[in-house]
Amino acid sequence: MAGNNGTAGNTGNAGAAGSVPRVDLRRRMPMGQQVEKPKNMGETLGRLVRYFIQSKNLLIGLIIAVVAVTIASLIAPSLQGQVIDAITERSWQEFRILLILLLITFVANSLFSLAQTLLAARLSQSIVRHMRYDLFRKIDHLPIAYLDQHSNGDVMSRMTNDIENISNTVSQSLGSLISGVLTIIGTVAIMFWYCPQLTLITMVTVILTVLVTTFMSKKMRVVYRRRANALGWLNGHSEEMISGYRTVLAYNRQERTKEEFIELSDRLTKEGIRAEILGGSMGPLMNAISSLGFVIVAACGGYFALNGMITIGVISAFIIYAKQFSRPINEIAQLYGSVQTAVAGAERVFDLMDQPDEDNSGTETIE
Repeated sequence: MAGNNGTAGNTGNAGAAGSVPRVDLRRRMPMGQQVEKPKNMGETLGRLVRYFIQSKNLLIGLIIAVVAVTIASLIAPSLQGQVIDAITERSWQEFRILLILLLITFVANSLFSLAQTLLAARLSQSIVRHMRYDLFRKIDHLPIAYLDQHSNGDVMSRMTNDIENISNTVSQSLGSLISGVLTIIGTVAIMFWYCPQLTLITMVTVILTVLVTTFMSKKMRVVYRRRANALGWLNGHSEEMISGYRTVLAYNRQERTKEEFIELSDRLTKEGIRAEILGGSMGPLMNAISSLGFVIVAACGGYFALNGMITIGVISAFIIYAKQFSRPINEIAQLYGSVQTAVAGAERVFDLMDQPDEDNSGTETIE
């Protein structure tokens, strides 16, 4: 317990001096708060890809399900527009055929969405299993100096919280990110096919979305990184005080320990509130921009229809496509925070994995 209870021992010496200094938070910063973003996001993502490759069958199945869901989502608005045109033209035979095709599309969308959810859950658990195995095997060979300089709680936080963030991102965000990119590409292509002029007008909202997302993402990257570090500090302090409880009692350091916990807890609370505010504000901002785009499409689409450039069914389909075009942008913007959290957690995990092993090259046997 020399390494892990050194904090308690030091506080005992401070108590002998009769003073209660303010807790030095830097002493418990495993990563350093100066780091406001991943040191090398490209390298971290590259190392994460290796774990995806280990479960390539699940990944391929997930991609197939996502592509199927996206295709069904792109076909449905077009069929709805054709149904409206069939009603307008009183073509009842075509109307019945289109309704059957629309029903098949919706059923296929639901089935593949279910498959996407199941495959994403299995993929995330497979990746977590491999990562935790590698991390635990590394912990078994860590040098004593590393454990002296890092609390057990911080190491445990990397094993649990950081890897759990990666799991949540894979299970909840990966499919949405892939589907969002495909939906944006497919929707733009169909919109240009229907009415290039109206599509170009709609692109105005895209520029505004990109500007807002870029600004917010920079702020969120800083806050999510600080929250991850603050959680590690709090876990480290709690584990040290619990495992060294006898030492705390021996030096009568209960009040000092409580003050340290309160300060660390307040730090985590503040960082958590900032992260939730920024993450929660992204959605309403994107919805406001999306609503602006909807108004533009409705007004300009009506003008083009009056001039015979498009039909009523095309207006209906185009409105759905315009909304469908902004939806994945909103989702990607909202998921960006969870992706940042996952990348920050992965970097902390890989930082521990990259530590050198304990030197076991000695040959002398001690009696």
